[in-house]
Amino acid sequence: MWSDEYTNLLSEFTSAVEDELLQYVRGLVLYGSYRKEQTESGWIIPGTSDLDLVLIVDLDDINPEKPARRLGKIGEALAVFFTHPVYAPILDLTILDYHDLPVFAGMAFSPIHAVSASMGEVLLGKNVLKDYSYSEKLLNRCAKIIIAQNFESIKSSFLYRDIIGDQLVHDYADLVLDTAHATLAHTGIFNLVRTEVPEKFELLLGDKIESPIAVDVVYEAKKIRMGSQKMKKSEFLTGSLQFTQSIMRYLRNPFNESK
Repeated sequence: MWSDEYTNLLSEFTSAVEDELLQYVRGLVLYGSYRKEQTESGWIIPGTSDLDLVLIVDLDDINPEKPARRLGKIGEALAVFFTHPVYAPILDLTILDYHDLPVFAGMAFSPIHAVSASMGEVLLGKNVLKDYSYSEKLLNRCAKIIIAQNFESIKSSFLYRDIIGDQLVHDYADLVLDTAHATLAHTGIFNLVRTEVPEKFELLLGDKIESPIAVDVVYEAKKIRMGSQKMKKSEFLTGSLQFTQSIMRYLRNPFNESK
């Protein structure tokens, strides 16, 4: 059963961290779709959804002169999970050094992610992400950075769409959902998972985005991630480019700034 893979991974990963790395750990936090699955089914897409974890370590806690050795120890303890044929594809792990907090705009794990993870479930230690707050201005800036990066990724790879093949469709689906999620974050909504993004996007932004196909593209991205693609490949790729362009125009409109 698909749920066994997630349950076993979470149990084995938590045990490995506790047994081998506890002296370095400030907190291990579970957030995202698997956490929501525990209270209401339907958030996990088997074979596609990630198990989202944040591991906050203190590299200076033991010996400030040897942070590289600390990182090496962490890598050795967790390497088995990143090479496991079943676990590796579904493990989405972010490792943060406690001394690098709070996270800043431009990081792959941005303040927007930190706000979402701060609402997560503590598996070990404490959720130190709750100790930090971010201004609305900074969160808006993070959303714009994420969207701009996604737009550039889609735009640059669109030139090679006929060469890269089907993998590009899945990459675009992730970028479209991430863009829609970041746009919702720009309006003050953070704690979402991919499976609920299309409905929220349509409800709150569907009539505000210039592109007439924006909502369709976001729903199609979800379908692709669920293995039920409906649009033609060329139509979806072109629509993804148009979608991100329309989002960029939306964000440039000063009347669309969240209050």
